[in-house]
Amino acid sequence: MGKYAAALSVLNLVMLVASTACLYLASILINIYLLPYLEMVNSHFTTVPYLILAIGFMLFLLSMFGVVAAGIKSRAALIVYAILMSVVVIIQLSSIFVTMELRNEMERKVMFQTTSPEMHEEMRNYWNDESIKYKWDTLQRDFQCCGALNLRTGFQDWDRVNQDIRNTVRRRGVPNSCCLVESEGCGEHDSDIFTDQLAYEKIHIHGCLAIMKERLNRDVEPLLLTYIGSCVVLALLSIISLVLASAFVASINRKEKQDGLGYEVPMGNQAQHGSGML
Repeated sequence: MGKYAAALSVLNLVMLVASTACLYLASILINIYLLPYLEMVNSHFTTVPYLILAIGFMLFLLSMFGVVAAGIKSRAALIVYAILMSVVVIIQLSSIFVTMELRNEMERKVMFQTTSPEMHEEMRNYWNDESIKYKWDTLQRDFQCCGALNLRTGFQDWDRVNQDIRNTVRRRGVPNSCCLVESEGCGEHDSDIFTDQLAYEKIHIHGCLAIMKERLNRDVEPLLLTYIGSCVVLALLSIISLVLASAFVASINRKEKQDGLGYEVPMGNQAQHGSGML
């Protein structure tokens, strides 16, 4: 049984390191590249980073639990470990599939060329929905962009949105987060910005999707490809650890049966043997 405990402990230490890498990658995709904010473009932009985050979190806890279970040689703990690891393997395989789908969509480079009805509706609700306002302000500040599509004319998308809602809300300019130097009302009340030939001196003029398309293709695509390959290896290690845990349980069961089959002289035979000696 010692070889099972040693092998399982080593595998779990490797997966502990891998789990921290998954957590770090998920943090980059969520907090730096803001992938969940692109759910309106493709739902996989939200699914992929949160699947990676779930895998990292579960592996982090499960790998430590596996080391303890192997150390104390507890059959119950090893069975729980094997069951939970099988769930992790399923999530890993799902993550590989979804990540491949997202990367294939990104390689086609067409999903950033048109605005979806959902995105248009979000922009219409920017002025009266705080959660949408926060989302677009974060995108425009972090990526130094304004509006949705196209380089140089992306900010014009806010003009089209303003025209759609002008019957219910007074016409506005662009969000303050579009400004080169952001301040209260710097772009929000400047309705002439759309005809200003020097608009680029006041606001960011490139659409966010145009900016993000370049950054995602340059930075995120290679990360996703690396993750797919690494996750395949990680899934194989998880399956091996699952098999080892099952074999460890079987070894414990065999040892208990062998201990239970040890020969003992029955009490009746012991009494007869003693009287014969007398």
